[in-house]
Amino acid sequence: MSGSECSDTSGPSTPKKTRAIRNELSKSEKKRTNRKLFRQEWLTIDKFKNWLAEVPNDQTKAKCKACNIIVACGKSELEKHNKGKKHKHNIQSLKGTFKLDTLFSGSPQNSQVTKTKNQSKLAEIKISAFFAEHNIAFHLIDHLTPLLKGVFPDSKVCSDMELHRTKCTSIINNIIAPVEVSDLVDLLKNNPFSVLVDESTDLTCHKFLCLLVRFVHPIEGTVHTKLLELVSIDAKDCSAQAIFSEFKQCLGDKNIPLENIIGVACDGASVMVGKHNSFMTHITKASPDVITMRCICHSSALIASKATAQLPRSAEHMIRSIASYVSGSAKRSAQLNEIQDYFDGQRKQILKLADTRWLAMHQCVVRLLECWESLTQYFQIAKFEDKLKSAENIHSELLNPFTKCYFHFLKFVLDYFNKFNSLFQSRSIIIHKLFSLSLSLIKSITQNFIKPKLITDNIFKIDFNSKLNQLPILEVFVGTECQNVLNLQPENQIILFKEKCLNFYITAAQEIVKRLPLDNALIHELTLIDPNIALNLENRTDMNNFPFLISKFRKYINEDKVIEEWRQLPCAFNLKEIEHLKSLNIAEMWHELSLLKEYVDNSPRFFNICKLAKLVLALPHSNAEAERVFSIVTDVKTKKRNRIGDKSLNSVAVIRSSFQDKNINCISYKVGSLARQSTYSSYLSYVIE
Repeated sequence: MSGSECSDTSGPSTPKKTRAIRNELSKSEKKRTNRKLFRQEWLTIDKFKNWLAEVPNDQTKAKCKACNIIVACGKSELEKHNKGKKHKHNIQSLKGTFKLDTLFSGSPQNSQVTKTKNQSKLAEIKISAFFAEHNIAFHLIDHLTPLLKGVFPDSKVCSDMELHRTKCTSIINNIIAPVEVSDLVDLLKNNPFSVLVDESTDLTCHKFLCLLVRFVHPIEGTVHTKLLELVSIDAKDCSAQAIFSEFKQCLGDKNIPLENIIGVACDGASVMVGKHNSFMTHITKASPDVITMRCICHSSALIASKATAQLPRSAEHMIRSIASYVSGSAKRSAQLNEIQDYFDGQRKQILKLADTRWLAMHQCVVRLLECWESLTQYFQIAKFEDKLKSAENIHSELLNPFTKCYFHFLKFVLDYFNKFNSLFQSRSIIIHKLFSLSLSLIKSITQNFIKPKLITDNIFKIDFNSKLNQLPILEVFVGTECQNVLNLQPENQIILFKEKCLNFYITAAQEIVKRLPLDNALIHELTLIDPNIALNLENRTDMNNFPFLISKFRKYINEDKVIEEWRQLPCAFNLKEIEHLKSLNIAEMWHELSLLKEYVDNSPRFFNICKLAKLVLALPHSNAEAERVFSIVTDVKTKKRNRIGDKSLNSVAVIRSSFQDKNINCISYKVGSLARQSTYSSYLSYVIE
C-alpha cells in the first residue's frame, strides 16, 4: 500500500466501543455530554444528609464525610456507596462525634446542644447501671430505647439517646465496673487489707474464684467489704498451686502488693487451709504474718451436720419423702391445701431439704411440725386412694411417737446452731465477739448433758465421753416439747431415745472444740476493740497485753507505745465522754479516737492502739460475703442467660457488690464523679460535666 493511500484514510477502522475498552479514545471522544450534577435536595434526604457534602468548584462530584473520599454525582451512585460495608462502618464511627466549632463555640444555641447531648450520655450510663443492678437481660434495651423515644417524643434528652445491647454492655464493662474497681485498687495499694476467697461452680461447670477484700478506709474510718474480681479458673486443675497462681496474677495485674494482706478468710477445705500444700501455705510464703480466719458459718454448719448424723435418718428421710410425694403432683398439692384449710387454718408449703443451705434443716423441721396433723390426715386418705407403698410408709412414720420426738428434738437443738450461724452472716462488726459467742454455744450445748458444776469458761477442756462428767441418762434435757411427748412412752424406750440424743450432744461438743476458736489466744485478743473492754479498767482482767496480735502486726505499730497507749486509754476521758464514745458504733469510736491530738506537739494521741484496732476491724469474721457474691452469680447466669460472658458476669457482680457496700442503688448512683477517675479518661468525650 502506498503512502498516498494511507494519508487518504480519514480515521482508524477499529470500532469506537472496542477502542473505549482498550482505553484508546481521544480526549474529545471521552467527553460526556450527559454528566450528572450535584443537587442541593440530596442534602435533605435522611440516608444522605449525615455524610454527603458538596465539592466546591466541581458540580459533577460529591464528597463523603464519613469515608473522606470524592464520589461521582448521581443518586444511584450515592445509593450504591451508601450500601458499602466500609461506608457503614465509617458511619458508625462518625456517630457521637461533633465539630470543633461546636466544642469551642460559646453561643447559647451550641451550649444548649452540648448540654442536651451530655445529659443523654449520662442517662445512658444510669440506665446501664439499672440493667446491671436489677439483673435485666441486656437485649431488652433494644426495645426500651425506642419505647422511651415513642413515649416521650418531646424530650430532647430521650431523642438523643442511642443505647442498644452492644453499647449497654460496653458501658457496664468499660465504664461503670472499671471505675468501681479503680477506686478500690487505689486504696489497696497503700493500705493493709484482708481477702475473702472461695471457689464455686456455675451451671455450666465453669469454675470461679471469688476474691473479695475487706479494709478500713484510711480517711473516713469506715469498714468496707467489696468484690475485687470474679476470676475464671480452669475446672480441670483446681489445685492449691493453680488457685494461688490465679490469685497472685489478679493482684499483680492491679499492682497490689501481697505484703499488704493481713488476713485470709476461707472455708475449711484441705486445698485452702491444709498444713503442707494448700492455698494458705503458698500465701504465707509471700506474707508470713497473715492471719487465717476459717469461716465460722461453714464450721457451724459442719458441726450440726456431723452431730445430726448420730441420729436415725428417719427424720431426714421423711422430710425428703413428704416433699417429693406432694410436690410431684398438682392434684396432691391441691388436696393437701384443702386438708390444711380445715385442720391448720392456713396453707403452708412443704419445704424441700437442700444440703447446700446452712439453715435449711431447721426450717424444714419446724414447717413439718406445724403441718403434722394435716399431713397425718392427708396420708391416711392417700394410702387408700393412691395405693402406694410410699404413702403407707410415710403415714406409719407420722403415727410413730418417736418420729415426732426426733423432730421436736431437732427443732430444739438446731436452733442453737441457726442463731449462731445467722449472727455471723451479719455485715455488722462482731469479730470481737467470736470467742465469747463460741464459748456461749458450747455452754448452751453441754448444759443439756454435762453436770452444772463443770459448765465453766474451761468447759472445752473436759472429757465429754466420761460418764463421771455426764448427767444421768434420764436427766439429759431434750427440749420441753420433746419431753412432753416422751413422758407418755415406756421408760426403756425413753432411755434408748435419750442415748441417741446424748450421742448427738457429745459429737456436737467435740466438733465445736475442734472447729471453733475456743483455745486460740489470738482470737481471744481480738476483744480489745470492744468498747466495754477498751474504755473500762475493771473489764481488763486478762487483757493487759496482746503479744500475739503485736507479733502479727509489728510492722504497722510501735510495740512499746501500743501498750502504753492501751493503759492510758480508759483514764483519758470522763464518764460523759466515755458514754459518748460507747454510743458510737465500733468503727466510728476508733476513728474518733484516732483523730485526737496531743496538746504539746499536735501529734496523734492514740496512734498505735487505734492503728492496731483498725487492723483488727479489717479482719473478716466469716466468709458469708463470698456466698452472697455467688448468689449474685446464680441470679445473673440462669438457664435463659447462660451465654453471658465472664467479663460481663464479673462486671455485674462488681457493680452490685459495690452498690451494696455503699448502700446506694441505680437511682442514687452519681455519674458525675466518673469524670475525675483515671479509668474514665478515655471516655471524657463521652460524658463532659
